[in-house]
Amino acid sequence: MSGEILTILGVGIALGGLLYTSMARLETRLGGRISALEGRIHGLEAQIGQLRERVARLEGLLEGLREAITGRAAAG
Repeated sequence: MSGEILTILGVGIALGGLLYTSMARLETRLGGRISALEGRIHGLEAQIGQLRERVARLEGLLEGLREAITGRAAAG
């Protein structure tokens, strides 16, 4: 093999190693952030579920109040 080919192969191997190391570090950093983000999303889902229940309860109370004031059931 000529010197140029060996140089090209050496540079390719070095760039491959650098890319592999960089991707491994990035995956490690992002893995922790993604886990934290998943936890926050889970918390938001729980809060939205609670809010949905509270709004449904308020809707029921308002419908009952409407019926009590008007003396008739709301349409729908």
